[in-house]
Amino acid sequence: MRLRLMQAGAELLGEVGIERISTNQVASRAGVTPPIFYRHFKDKYDLLAALGGALMESQNDILYEWLERSAPAGFDELMQNHYQFLLSTIEATAAVPGAVWIMRALRAVPSMTAIRLASHEAVTERICRALMPLVPEMDPAELRLRTRIAVDAGYAAVEMALDDPSMSPEAVCHALTQMWMGGLRHRG
Repeated sequence: MRLRLMQAGAELLGEVGIERISTNQVASRAGVTPPIFYRHFKDKYDLLAALGGALMESQNDILYEWLERSAPAGFDELMQNHYQFLLSTIEATAAVPGAVWIMRALRAVPSMTAIRLASHEAVTERICRALMPLVPEMDPAELRLRTRIAVDAGYAAVEMALDDPSMSPEAVCHALTQMWMGGLRHRG
């Protein structure tokens, strides 16, 4: 039932946005009564938090797979596969109903900020662990800072590629990969 409510909430979020979505609408879309909604979620923000957590987990799984597959082959292989990792993240995110609105909520709703920040910190740490042996001359604090900036830029790039039809996802991925690679190669 929880998953059914989340699916209904994601669909509605894409249709009506954060401000207009209501628990009654979600319950109705899911074919249940409002009390059943409240057995699974405290309010619409609790539902949004569950949607945000699920979306970020699926995005992070793609990132972890990229790291596990590419980092052992070295820096060049990792960077070469960064483009495909980003494109896969955009494609997987686009397949989630209401994804752009979920991403907006993760940035805009104060109670959801912690979900986004915790996820970004976790992936920053994971990327740094993979990169440290590949760029041993880089100061660890500088590597962490550049990685954290790249994580936030990647999140913004995914949102931009989905939100702005004039942006080619391929061009967005290429540009961010080049920026990230340059930021790691320039160690001054």
